[in-house]
Amino acid sequence: MSNIRFSIIVPVYNGEQHIVKTIYTILDQNFTSFEILVINDGSNDRTQKVLDSNFGSNGQVKLVNTINKGVGSARNTGINKATGEYVLFVDSDDNLIDGALTVLDSYLEKHTIDLLIFGYSVFGDNRRENDTLILEQLKNNLDKKMMIRTYLSTKNNLFGYIWRAVYSTEFLKKQDIRFETSLKISEDYLFLLQCILSANSTLIIPDELYEYHIGDSSMSIKYIPTLLNDMMWVNQWIYDHVIFFDNSLSDNYKFIVMNTYIRFVQNTLRNDTVSMRIKLRLIKQAKDEFLFKEKVNRSIMHLNEFSFRSQIGIVLFKLNLEWLYALLFTFKRKSNLFK
Repeated sequence: MSNIRFSIIVPVYNGEQHIVKTIYTILDQNFTSFEILVINDGSNDRTQKVLDSNFGSNGQVKLVNTINKGVGSARNTGINKATGEYVLFVDSDDNLIDGALTVLDSYLEKHTIDLLIFGYSVFGDNRRENDTLILEQLKNNLDKKMMIRTYLSTKNNLFGYIWRAVYSTEFLKKQDIRFETSLKISEDYLFLLQCILSANSTLIIPDELYEYHIGDSSMSIKYIPTLLNDMMWVNQWIYDHVIFFDNSLSDNYKFIVMNTYIRFVQNTLRNDTVSMRIKLRLIKQAKDEFLFKEKVNRSIMHLNEFSFRSQIGIVLFKLNLEWLYALLFTFKRKSNLFK
């Protein structure tokens, strides 16, 4: 058995402005049994030079330079090279709170687990919520079906960020759980879902141990050309591996697809390279091609399953008022940009 407790995987791409701070938040932890695997995913800025000059002689920080293949591939490289008992992921612009590793170690001393899910706090966007209250409700009810239902929920759900969990390295390697490298989005959601489905022992704690920083580089506010295809791919995986075997979750699946349409509309409206007329045409085409209208009709009867903001969208989509949703979303987006 390894004498290293944690392998902390930090993928980075063009992160010269923030990567040093992130690594020091880990090195400054009051816990020492860990390695940091920094996977430089083909950065074309000064990231490699910054890493070499600051951590080249630090034996606790292992620098791995690869050609650019995306964050999923970088994380897979980290998993394959991990020598610690447990794996943690930290994004290059986020932080672990002081004492996070000590807290996690204290739980792991008492429990032998495949997966430990913990809480986080959000910085940079006061509209974003975390799910600490959900963790409080789940921590004493670790029924797997309840966990899956909560994970697949579109309201009061467990958010699928991979950095909010600790994974047994042996578990990941034995189950051969890796990131789907063809995806640009939702690969973390799928990865954590696979872990929940495969884990024989899971622990949930409400402690907020991770700082999620939403900045200009965050994928959640960028236009992603592959978003619809990626999310539909993940939806199909969920249907084939979860819903097919448990029809009681079929409504959850329909609501997930509804959420995909909402995300697609928002993503399309972030594409600043085309006119509003083209955006609305693309939205209508997708609504027809992917049969989203049926999901809208189903969801309008279950609005309580969605957040208030999603409810507004569903009502407008039911009335074929995507143009009004587009105006509201664009106005709000521009007002936020000019804050």
